[in-house]
Amino acid sequence: MNTRDSNYQRMARNVKAVLHQYEPVWKEKPRVLKEVNTFDSAVEKMEPHSIGSLIVTKGFTDNKDAIALEMYTEAAAIAQRVSIYALDTGDYGLHDQLRVSRGSLVNMGEETAYHKVEDIYQRVSALLPSLVDYDVDETKMTALKALMDSYKSLTDKPRNLTLERKRHNQTIPEVRKEQRQSLYKLDSLMTMFAGTDFYRDYKNARIIIDRGGSSKKEEEE
Repeated sequence: MNTRDSNYQRMARNVKAVLHQYEPVWKEKPRVLKEVNTFDSAVEKMEPHSIGSLIVTKGFTDNKDAIALEMYTEAAAIAQRVSIYALDTGDYGLHDQLRVSRGSLVNMGEETAYHKVEDIYQRVSALLPSLVDYDVDETKMTALKALMDSYKSLTDKPRNLTLERKRHNQTIPEVRKEQRQSLYKLDSLMTMFAGTDFYRDYKNARIIIDRGGSSKKEEEE
């Protein structure tokens, strides 16, 4: 939700409050009653999108980076030790696949690096019974898998939150249009109450005040 939309929703809430403050004045007017109900619905419909459009992902990203470095460190340490096992057994292809460092993983880019860690995990897991002398066992592999799972969840969460925020932002113009259409009708219906405190307060509530402190009356549609 941009500043303009936020200011508009604040105005809509103010109008709703005034309408309900003066309900005894207009509740016997069927057409006004109908339009107030329509407007109330449009204001309420906007609220979850107002909140959803402010979803932030920065905290997840920071945590993901920290987990990634820890995962790269553990994966590289395990891979380097097992690469010596590969040399000892004459498996030079395996040796070449396992010669990685934390720095090389970092430089691969997130997606490629994660797939490389997965590959290391799978290759090493298949050899576990033979790796005792290289200080690689089930406990260490379980710890690496836990880091992998944590990283994956932190990668998926911001993506899902970003998609959710986008969905809310895409819905806002449609709901705002509903509000404007209803307000267009209310503005005309309110002339029934010209000269009253209700009419004065309604007109004041219709003024859009921006965060910079200036204000303007919404242009007639």
